[in-house]
Amino acid sequence: MKILLTHSDFIEYEAKKKALPQAEDVDEGKVRIDDCLVVFTSAEEGDNEEVVSRTVKEIEDVAKQVEAEKIVIYPFVHLSQSPAKPAVALKLIKKIASGLEDKYKVYRAPFGWYKAFTLRCKGHPLAELSREIKPGKEEVKRAKKEKQEKVVAQAAEPKELAPNDHRILGRQMDLYSFHEYAPGMVFFHPKGMIIRNLLIDFWRREHYKAGYVEINTPQMMNQKIWETSGHWNHYKENMFFTSLEDQDYVIKPMNCPGAILVFKSATRSYRELPLRLAELGIVHRNELSGVLSGLFRLRAFMQDDAHIFVAPDQLEEEILRVVDLVAHIYSKFGFDYHVELSTRPENAMGEKRIWDIAEHALEDALKRKGMNYKLNPGEGAFYGPKIDFHLKDSLGRIWQCATVQVDFVMPERVDCSYVGEDNKPHTPVIIHRVIYGSIERFIGILVEHYNGAFPVWLAPVQVRAISFTDRNEEATKAVAAEMSEAGLRVDTDLRPATVDYKIRESQLQKVPYTIVIGDKEEQNNTLAVRTRDGKVKFGVKIEDFLALIKQEIADMK
Repeated sequence: MKILLTHSDFIEYEAKKKALPQAEDVDEGKVRIDDCLVVFTSAEEGDNEEVVSRTVKEIEDVAKQVEAEKIVIYPFVHLSQSPAKPAVALKLIKKIASGLEDKYKVYRAPFGWYKAFTLRCKGHPLAELSREIKPGKEEVKRAKKEKQEKVVAQAAEPKELAPNDHRILGRQMDLYSFHEYAPGMVFFHPKGMIIRNLLIDFWRREHYKAGYVEINTPQMMNQKIWETSGHWNHYKENMFFTSLEDQDYVIKPMNCPGAILVFKSATRSYRELPLRLAELGIVHRNELSGVLSGLFRLRAFMQDDAHIFVAPDQLEEEILRVVDLVAHIYSKFGFDYHVELSTRPENAMGEKRIWDIAEHALEDALKRKGMNYKLNPGEGAFYGPKIDFHLKDSLGRIWQCATVQVDFVMPERVDCSYVGEDNKPHTPVIIHRVIYGSIERFIGILVEHYNGAFPVWLAPVQVRAISFTDRNEEATKAVAAEMSEAGLRVDTDLRPATVDYKIRESQLQKVPYTIVIGDKEEQNNTLAVRTRDGKVKFGVKIEDFLALIKQEIADMK
């Protein structure tokens, strides 16, 4: 049995079309359940009553931790590579629902249907968890051969993807690839690395200007720190482990404990606050194979984290700074976005006085910026209120990327303190925040947002120089060298093919500017410049073209 649990503000689903003859009867129309624990569920070959019992217990444990009163069992066969037969799967799913009904209000999405659904995850540390509950060894052994055969068959059936899917464009533009030897991990090619490094360079530049200092913490840390931080009890199923000299270690799934250890490495004074520790940290999470999806869901990725240690009375100003930084960075990519503010829930931890300070700081920061926002009363995380930024791409899709979360719980668990003006120890508040989120996921969003046609500053190749004939080859090389010397990313196409063919190739690669060097251009020391949208201008002086493109790069266009 494989399950993916999401603590959600709501889920709304609608049965569209029967997928199986055994599909259950359903009422027409949309179904919406608010404030619930959604359990995407896939029964697998060999699952039995014992598996059902253990699954019920796992769901109960998570529901108790997030204090959910409503549970939605959502059949989701895509989690599994070896699903049980439909009749068996339905029977097991019904038993799971039945096993939970004594303690919770249980809803069950219809089995055997293609369904459209909308879900909003709450976004706190326990909001997304996955579990795999395996049957006994003998049952696994009996099913092993059939499972392997099905995995091979499924691997041989390529999925049909949309032309603007980032996996299609990434292959077409030679940006990155995915391989069976590292599922849920990306192989960046040279052109993809250019985009990745440009995003990182921009991120570093803006963070240094905003008063952040960059840190780097180990990929692997002793299990004890994860027990102290609380991740061990709440996130163990999603961690990778190893051992060294009789010590147990965790490959980090999050950057928080590392930043806290940096803070704790010295005696801190109130004069050092706010202390803004930024980290481009690579994390690993043991995601189920069924939820992996190109760059959008990986097992290894880089987060643009920052952990800001503040005194309570510094929250408003610091949050205002974060909001400014998010707005500034998103503006460079042409994203529209809306903001949601979630406040103190009933199960809140910490004193109400501190919550009031944090909530007022969040709300006042948004008001001072004149930003419209949606208020979600009582829907904050149990450790603090939060602001979420939901950006809209060119296709009208909404992505939750940036988040600003105020944390009172972890600083106390790990005994963080600073010396205040009264010369006494005080516990700081930690602001957890990301802007890109996952660098890889953000690249995937950008690829589809731009349909591969990156702005000049971000394009892997900014200019392609094409020779009209063989006799123009040396002149084309010279022009390309001059542009490269001027700091542009330039390549050449000197193949003995037609100009039309080489221009089409450049267009397919989404190169912003294609220049053609023929006899006339060589004699006059000019360029024929073609833009990505097909507009052509002849007789362009090289110095004028360089000034134009450098200005576009400076303006991040």
